[in-house]
Amino acid sequence: MWKKNEELCYKMDKEFDEWKRTACEHKDMNAAYEYLSNMSGMAAFKHIVHKLGGKDKFPILTEYLPTVNGGTLPAGFANKLLQELEDLGNETTPEEFVSLQEKSTGDLKASVKSDSREIFVYTANNKINYGIDKDGFFILQNKKKYNGVVPKIVFRSINFLQQTISKSVYRFIDIPTTKSFECSVKLHPDEENVAIEFEFIVIKKKNAIANEYQYILEPLRKLAIASLLTGNPIIWT
Repeated sequence: MWKKNEELCYKMDKEFDEWKRTACEHKDMNAAYEYLSNMSGMAAFKHIVHKLGGKDKFPILTEYLPTVNGGTLPAGFANKLLQELEDLGNETTPEEFVSLQEKSTGDLKASVKSDSREIFVYTANNKINYGIDKDGFFILQNKKKYNGVVPKIVFRSINFLQQTISKSVYRFIDIPTTKSFECSVKLHPDEENVAIEFEFIVIKKKNAIANEYQYILEPLRKLAIASLLTGNPIIWT
């Protein structure tokens, strides 16, 4: 039809767009439109759903959470979804997180679940990485050897100092042992500062499920309510 009458197709598209604009009381025919999360946030949420019961306890969340853009959650499951979200939010089993903070300001530099590891600073040519895991802050040195790279932890601490040696050299000192390592990248602050020394601490704490995953629990709840009220499915886009 497009090849036979291009002008008519343009006219029909325009009429359809106008119909969509006024055919429903909701803007763009969406009773609710919510952003859920990026890939890592969704993966973390799926992990905790699985960890706290998976399909036996949360069958709708396990089966219907999107893995890619696309797919639907039938309206008939909206009420069950709401119940699962409430049950998950009320979970008393918390996750433990490891956080790295600058002591005087409480400035958070990095945070990770205690069963994970995260590299959060990469230096030039990836020679040095800064990371955090259940055992605290660490500095990873990557040395080329033969045809590959051999990583080695050259500094680790849960309470340490960052001393400014020069504009491009910083010394990290483990307070309990005084072991140290020098590098060209500082942790704190982002701006220039006259202070030559900062203290860092690693803190382990437990966060309630409802607090840690509020970013996705609340938009899912809004979508479920809209589906329940309208009788329409949730469409992942």
